[in-house]
Amino acid sequence: MSSASGLANHSLYMARLLLDAWSDQLSRERAEGNILEAAFGPAVRLHLLNAYGWFLLAVVRLTPLPKQPPHSTSNLPELGQGIAEPSEIAEYRELERQGWLAGLQAVPEQGVERPLPPGRLASSSGRPQVEDYLAYARELEALINRMSTGLDEC
Repeated sequence: MSSASGLANHSLYMARLLLDAWSDQLSRERAEGNILEAAFGPAVRLHLLNAYGWFLLAVVRLTPLPKQPPHSTSNLPELGQGIAEPSEIAEYRELERQGWLAGLQAVPEQGVERPLPPGRLASSSGRPQVEDYLAYARELEALINRMSTGLDEC
């Protein structure tokens, strides 16, 4: 496993820990849902975006790694002379345009009800809720697992 892959898995694990705590707080009704969303949502989103970014760096096999991962394919560093962009990047760009990644990458407005952007999972408030982030985490984990076999073989 490359260092970028390890960082992707670590970020995904951190997101899962926060999602478990968020779900636990919701089930115990310790605070209102919108307060818990404000407390947990930004941190979960950041961990998931970091996991995706580290994963992207693993796909393009970038070394040395930057201090912070990109959060989209448009922020990937330029590849060296003669290094071709992996074909999977086109798939990820499409998911960023109109798939589940578009929802994860959309910046939620705190405290404002608004229509959902393309690819955003449905939630009652118009901002991602724990169920939305759980779905994003499942999708990201599936993507990482699907691609990890190919990354490990090279």
